Amino acid sequence: MTTLYFVRHGQTIWNQAHRMQGFKNSPLTSIGLAQADQLGQYLATDSTITRLLVSPSPRAQQTAAHLNASLHKPILTVPEFQELNMGSWEGQTHTWIAQHMPLEWHRFWDDPEHYQGLNGGETFTALAQRAVRGFNRLQQRYPEQTQVIVAHRVTLRVLLAQLLQRPINAIPDPQPTSLTKLTLINGHYAVDFLNRTNVHVLA
Repeated sequence: MTTLYFVRHGQTIWNQAHRMQGFKNSPLTSIGLAQADQLGQYLATDSTITRLLVSPSPRAQQTAAHLNASLHKPILTVPEFQELNMGSWEGQTHTWIAQHMPLEWHRFWDDPEHYQGLNGGETFTALAQRAVRGFNRLQQRYPEQTQVIVAHRVTLRVLLAQLLQRPINAIPDPQPTSLTKLTLINGHYAVDFLNRTNVHVLA
C-alpha cells in the first residue's frame, strides 16, 4: 500500500516577520524546532515509514533532521520539492509587496491560476510541473511504501491539488509543521486528514 505524509517545514524567522522566502531561507525558530520534534515523535508511531523525501531548502532539511531524531530513516533530497521561486519578493515583507504589486499579491493568495510571476519568479503552473515530475520519479522508484514528504507552503498546495485533482484554492493553506496523510486506493489518492497541526489529536 502507498501511504504518504506531507509536512510543511517548521516556523522560521521570516515566517514570524511576515517575509516571503521562496528560494531564499531563514532558520527555524525555537517554536519551529519544537514543532518538528513533536511531530517526529508522532510519526515514529507509524512503523511502516521507510524514508523522508525532502526539499533542498535549509529550512526543510532542518525540519527533516528534527523529525528524524525520532524516525531514524534515510533522508533523500528532492530538488523538485523546492519552494516556488518568488523572484524579487524574496526577503520582502507582505506589506511591501501588497503596496508595490497589489494585483499580483491578490492573485498569489486568491487567484493562483492567474498569478503570472511578474516578480521574475515562477508561476504556480511551473511549480506544479516540476513538483509532480519529482513526485512521479520517486513513486516509480519506491512504489507501495509509506514515505514522508517535507516541503513548503506553496509546493505542498500545488502538489496536493494535482494528486487530489482539486483547484489549488480547495487545498487549505498549510501552517508550519502541519501534517497531511494520503492513501492510494484503486489508483486514486484518498485523504486520511488534511493540514492538521495538533499531533495529539491525530491518532
